[in-house]
Amino acid sequence: MTRITHNASRTTAVLILGHGSPVPKANETLREIAHAVKIKGGYDIVQPAFLQFEHPNFAEAVDILAQQGVQKIIVHPYFLYMGAHVTKDIPFEIGTVKKKYQNLEIILASHLGYHEKLVDVAVERIGEAMGQRFEVRGERQKHGNNYPASSLQPPASNFFAGQHPIEAESFRLISEQLDESRFDAFELPIVKRLIHTTADFEYADLVRFGNGAIETGIDAISKGADIITDVRMVEVGISRERLNKFGGKARCFVADEDVAQYAKEAGITKTAAAMQKAFEVRGWRHEAFASNLQPSPSSPIVAVGNAPTALLELIKMIKAGQAAPALVVGVPVGFVDAEESKEELMKLNIPYISIKGKKGGSTVAVAIVNALLMLAEGKAVNRDRVPCP
Repeated sequence: MTRITHNASRTTAVLILGHGSPVPKANETLREIAHAVKIKGGYDIVQPAFLQFEHPNFAEAVDILAQQGVQKIIVHPYFLYMGAHVTKDIPFEIGTVKKKYQNLEIILASHLGYHEKLVDVAVERIGEAMGQRFEVRGERQKHGNNYPASSLQPPASNFFAGQHPIEAESFRLISEQLDESRFDAFELPIVKRLIHTTADFEYADLVRFGNGAIETGIDAISKGADIITDVRMVEVGISRERLNKFGGKARCFVADEDVAQYAKEAGITKTAAAMQKAFEVRGWRHEAFASNLQPSPSSPIVAVGNAPTALLELIKMIKAGQAAPALVVGVPVGFVDAEESKEELMKLNIPYISIKGKKGGSTVAVAIVNALLMLAEGKAVNRDRVPCP
C-alpha cells in the first residue's frame, strides 16, 4: 500500500481518459485535446491516459501524477456515451488506484454526453461533407426560419486597421488567444470588439447570433433605422457620427416625464414604460414618429444593455404584435431576470444578438451596435474594404 507524503502545497491535476486505439495516430488526437484543455482551462497539469491499447493506462497515469506531488485528480472520461466503460470500467479503475493511494482525492467528472456544442460540431462536419459551410453559431441555416444566407461580401481582414497603437496591440493579442475559425467573417469583428471591451474571452463562448441577425442589422442600419436603447448609457455610447451617415438616430425615452408618470401609475419600471413609448403602445407621439415628420424607412433596432424588465416588456410586445424591431441586441446584465429574459429572447423567431447567462451590460450592447455600424459603413463605402475606428 502506497501513501503520498510530501510537504508541497496541495496540487490539483486533470486526467483526460480516452478509450485508446491500436492506431498510433488516433491516440495523438487525445494528447492534442489534453494539451488544448490545459491551455484553454488554465490548468497547471493535464495528463492524458488510455483505457486500452496505449500507454500510459489509467493506473500508470495516476502513478505519474502522484510522483509529481499531486493530491487531487479530476478525471474526465472523454467518452460520448454512457456505456460500460463509463459506468463500470472507469469506476473500477478509480477504486483500484485509491487502494494504492489512500490519501489521493479522485473526482470523476461527467463524460461528454449530449451538448449543444457537440451538435454544432456534427452539423459543421456534415456541412463540410456536403460542400457548404453551415453557419451554426449565426444560425443562418437554422431549420424553419425565414432568413436566407446573406449576399453581403465579407469584411476585409483589415477591419481593425488604422487604430491607435495601443488598441492595435490589444487586438493583436486577442487574435493570438482566440480561435478565430469558430466564427464567420461577420461574427468575428463583433466577437473581437466584445473581448476588447470586456477583457473577457468567455464572451466568445457566450455570444449568440440568431436568425440572420448581423445581415439584418447591417441592412436596417443602411436603410436609416433608428436605434432604441433601454438606458442613456447605451444611447450616448453609440457612435452618432457613423449612425448619422445613414440617417438614423439613437433614442432613449427613459428620462421622459410622461414615462416616469406612467411607470408610477402602472406599477412598472421606467425602462419597461419607455419601451412601450418607443413603439407607441399607449398611443404616445414623439419626435421619431410625429405626424409632421417622415418616419424611419426601416423598423428600429433595439439595444438593451442594462434592464431585464425592458427586454421582457419588448418580448411581450413582440408576441402581442405591438412591436416588430428589425433586430434586438438583448444583453442585460445581473442576477435578477437577466438570464431569464435573454433565454426568452432566444426562443423568438426574430433576428437577435445576445449573451448567454448573467453577463452583459451597457458597454457590451454599445460594443455590438458600434461593430454593426462599422460593418454597415464598410458595406456602404466599399465592398472590398471596411473602414475602421
